[in-house]
Formats: sequence, C-alpha cells, structure tokens
Amino acid sequence: MISIETPLARRKRIPLTPLIDVIFILIMFFLLSSTFGVWRPLEVALGGGAPAGGAEAQSNVSVPAVLIVVKSVPGEDLSAVTVNGNELPLAGLAQELNRLAEAGARDAVLLPDKGTDFQQVVRILDEARTSKLTSVRLHLD
Repeated sequence: MISIETPLARRKRIPLTPLIDVIFILIMFFLLSSTFGVWRPLEVALGGGAPAGGAEAQSNVSVPAVLIVVKSVPGEDLSAVTVNGNELPLAGLAQELNRLAEAGARDAVLLPDKGTDFQQVVRILDEARTSKLTSVRLHLD
C-alpha cells in the first residue's frame, strides 16, 4: 500500500495591523463626535420656600410678572403651556416672553405639573433663557 503524506494544516496568524487601524479609527470617531456636542448650562433658581424674616421679608419680595404653567396632556407627547392664563404653543413661547419683557416684565416662574415630561420642562426653560427676561424660577410642588 502506498502511503501519501498530507501536509499538516498551518495555523494562520491574524494580522494585527488592520485591527489596530480599525480600533484607532473608532477611537478618533468617538473623540470627534463627543466634542461637537455643545452643552449649555441653564441657570435656574428653585422657588417654593417662604422667605426668612417674616412679614418684612415678604413685603420686599417682588411678584413675578410672568407665570408659566405646564400641564401634561394624557396620551400626548406635548404638554399644554399657559403664560399668564393664555394657552399657546411652544413655538410661540419665546415671542410671547419677549413681548412681556418689553412691556416691563423681568422675572418668570415656571410651574410644571407632576406628570409633565422633564424634557418638556427643559425645552421651556431653554426658550425662557433665550428671551429677554432676566430670571426664571422653577417652582416644584
């Protein structure tokens, strides 16, 4: 009988150069994509506590000229926004706040409903920040 020798299968080595290239490209992608995100801080004063000092301090507290009430609507993503009793869409909020600021309003208080989505509250705070009002307070119950 004739015996034919079969060559042993050689283990192929995985080339590391393409893997290193891919990892380097992924690292560069994530580094660059994270630097393009712009984070802007929102300065918000939290209201709701009674001022210290009794009746004298209460008489010195200014009443805000703008009251923004946000109520969640069941079954919908958007909330109902009311400014000084007038319901309006979120797109017209900055324009209304600018109009009130030109009429002499300086401060605003935002009263969100308990079921309001937090992203909606942040959108309203951002709209108020871009308006001509000097300060916005967030009142939580």
